[in-house]
Formats: sequence, C-alpha cells, structure tokens
Amino acid sequence: MIDNIAVGKTIAKLRQNKNMTQQQLAAALSVSHQAVSKWETGAALPDVQTLMALTRLFGITMEQLLDGEVPADRIEPPKPASPFEEPIQNIGNFVNNIVGSIFRPQKDGEEQAEGAEDAGTAEADDTLEDKDAFDVEQLIQMAPFMSKLAVDELLMQNRSKLTSADIARFAPFASQECLEKLIQTNDSELNWDVLRRVAPFLKREMVDNLARAAANGGRRVKQAVNQTGINTDDIGKAVQDVGQKIGAGVEKAFRKASKLGGDVVNGVSDAIGGIVDGVREKQSRAEALRRAACERALQDEKWEWLADHIPEVHDEELLREIAQKANSLGMHDWVLEHLNGYADTRTIDAAIEAGNWGWLGDHVWQFEDALQEKIALAAAQQENWQWLSTYAEQISLDNCADEIGIAAYKAEARVLARQIAEHCMSQAQREKLAAEVIAAEDFDYLQQIVELLSPEYIGGVLLASAQAGDWERVRRFIGSADADSVDKMMELAIAEGNFDAIDLLDEYL
Repeated sequence: MIDNIAVGKTIAKLRQNKNMTQQQLAAALSVSHQAVSKWETGAALPDVQTLMALTRLFGITMEQLLDGEVPADRIEPPKPASPFEEPIQNIGNFVNNIVGSIFRPQKDGEEQAEGAEDAGTAEADDTLEDKDAFDVEQLIQMAPFMSKLAVDELLMQNRSKLTSADIARFAPFASQECLEKLIQTNDSELNWDVLRRVAPFLKREMVDNLARAAANGGRRVKQAVNQTGINTDDIGKAVQDVGQKIGAGVEKAFRKASKLGGDVVNGVSDAIGGIVDGVREKQSRAEALRRAACERALQDEKWEWLADHIPEVHDEELLREIAQKANSLGMHDWVLEHLNGYADTRTIDAAIEAGNWGWLGDHVWQFEDALQEKIALAAAQQENWQWLSTYAEQISLDNCADEIGIAAYKAEARVLARQIAEHCMSQAQREKLAAEVIAAEDFDYLQQIVELLSPEYIGGVLLASAQAGDWERVRRFIGSADADSVDKMMELAIAEGNFDAIDLLDEYL
C-alpha cells in the first residue's frame, strides 16, 4: 500500500535538495501551488502522469519515489550563481570577431602582418560555433538535472537566441539574477503572459516594476531591472575592470578599426543611428494608428474587434480607458477575460461573489494594494484559509494583517496565523494577535509566536503575571523577556520573599 505521507516527504526532500520552492516545482510540472502543498503534506498523491514527470525531473525511479527512498547521488547542495560571473576576458575576442565580420576585406600585406594574431581568434570562432549548436529544447529537457550555475551559464551565453517564451520556460531552473538579466535583454517582448509565468521566481518589488513596464509595452524594463534585484555597484566595478581583463583581443579590434580611419567609423555610426531613428519613427506612427483604431472601436462599442486586438495594445492609458468603459457597462466578465490587469472594484466583487478564487489567485498580484487587501479580507470572511495560506506572503496586507491573522487564529487556522504574523505583520500588529492569544490563555500557542514578539512586550506581559502571582507563566517565558523587566520582577520577588522566584530570575540577571 502506498504511504501518502512517505511519498510527500520524498517529494519535499527532492525539491529542497534541488533548491526549488513549491511554486517553482508547480511551474515545472504545470500544476497549481496547492497541488504541490497537498502532495508534500500527504493529503493527496500526484496522478500517474505527474509521477512520471517527477521521476524525470529528479532523476529517480518510480519505485524509489513511491518507497520514499532518496538516492544519495540525487542530493545536490545549492550552488551560488550570478549572471555577472560570465568570463569577461572573452570580450576582447568577441569584439575582434565583430569588427572582423564588419570590415572583412583587407590588403594582403595586412593579412600577413596579422596572421599570427588571427590564430588567437580561433577560440572565439569555436565559441561561436558552440553557440550555433545551442538547442533550446534539448536544454529544457536537461535543465531539471543541472545545477543553476550551469543553466545560468548556458542561458547567458546564448541569451540573444532566447525568446521571452523560452525565458519563461527556464524560470524554475535559473537563478533570480539570471532571470532578471534575460528579461532585460528581451525587454521588447515582455508581455503579461511572460510576466505571469516568471513572477513567482522574482522579488516582489521587481515584479511590481516589471508589471508597470509591461503595461507600457516594455519600454521601461531596463529601468525596472536596474531599480531592483541587480547590484549596479557590481556592474560598475566590472566596467572599471574591463580595461585590465579583456586582453589583447580588444587591442587588435581597435587596431583594425584605426586602420580604416575615423571617417569610416563615423560613417558606420551615423548609418546605425539613422536606422534606429527610422525604426523609432515607424514604431511611433504604427502605435498612433493602432490607438486611433482602438479609440474608434471603443466609440462604436466593437467589443469583439477590441478583444481580438487588445494583445497588440501597449498603451496603458488606452487599456485603462477600455476597461473603465467596459466596467461601466457591466461587462465585468469581459474585463476579466481580456483585461484582467485593469480590473476595478466591481470586477473584484464579481469574482469574489462567484467564488472565482483560482482567477483571483492568478491575478491578485497585478492589483493595487487596496484591492489586494479587499480580496484577502473577503477570503478571511469566507474562511478560505487555503487560499490565504498560498497567497498571503505574495500580496499586500499592510493594513489588515492583524485582522486576518486574528480571524485565522480564532478559526483554528493556527499555522496560517503564525505565517501571517511572521511575514506580513508589523510589531504592533503582532502584539494585537498576542493579546488575543493571552486573553484566551492559550500559552501553548504563545510559545509558537513568542520569537516574533519584542523582549519588551514579553517582559511587560510577564511582569503583569508576576504581579498577579502567576510565577509559573514567568518561568515558562522568562528567557524571552528584556533585562529591565527581569530586574523589576526580581525586586517584586524580593519584596514578597519568594525565593523560588529569586533563584529563577537570578539566572537571567
């Protein structure tokens, strides 16, 4: 008979050994976060197809997975990885190849004079040949069995060949820093679908900025990346060190360029600038025409046409205008389907009333903080603790974390209450929760959250207990109290002549 709990523990151990979160494992298997949580707690078993996918992902047999045996060679300690570790010394050879490909024709004398130096480009040529052999599908199949360091290295070497869809597929297996750099490289392709798929693997602040950039057609992605997640000091240091590290390859490239003369180089630069300006002008005109077409469709209420063309619209103001008119006409379902990132309060109310918590979970991170809190409070009122357990750490609960945490505690959802206290509450909010716990005289639960409370707060609670003669409570929690409160309790014990309490407190003076 299959032991669900043993299988769940095996899945959890294998996931942790690969340094994957539950969200990352869910993304790799195309299942929900809740499904992974149920497997690991033993509440459910994966279906046969998913079990097969797990064995391929972790490189074990079906028997090993079901018996709860984790082979030693499947344990892979986490390795640090950073996209800034790619070899900067190859820049010289890279630049040399670029210049050589642009200005290939040379005089025979020059080719002979530089023949010996050309041999030094063999390594770069080999590198380019290796890049030509890069196969996205082969790497995606191997990624679950590779370290993040190795995946990062291959992705960064071949980032120019990756589409935004490719980046989303590699998200569970690449480091956070690598993902941010890849998104920056492919900013023109950023869209809501890609952002939704990579969001679980990025910092929340990073996701916020990328969401704003996506709403503007990706034009501010580089700024968003620089604002969060990437250490620009490291980049600056790397740039400063380039001159010392890139080697003779760059020197050769500059020698070739200098032989062509400044006029030629300036001419190339001007030509490139003209092309860029032309592209920008064309894009600007195309965007203006698309906006005009959408505005006319909105005026004529051509909703089917708008639904077909909304993916082409990158103007945030226009999208919001479309959503506002649709919502004003009561077309909340249409907004949910086609403009989920621009849902308003009425749209959220409709989803809550319909119990559409799956959709709310998928899109809650796109909403403003006030709407996120509204959804969280509705989940608490409906006692949807499973939903809150999954999403509480991903959304803003600044103004209602104590209310939700206390409601969870009173509803016996104690694990969730502690989760919210640890990740979402301020110190003042934690003290409100603790006050509820103390009022209920639930000191076993107070023990579970005592480390989240300030020593001064615990000291004040214990001093009140000592004054009421409850020294047993003092004994239980004295290790978490502040020194000033311990001194005051010692004075009280001496005044009472309570030598058992004096001996207890003396250890903590």
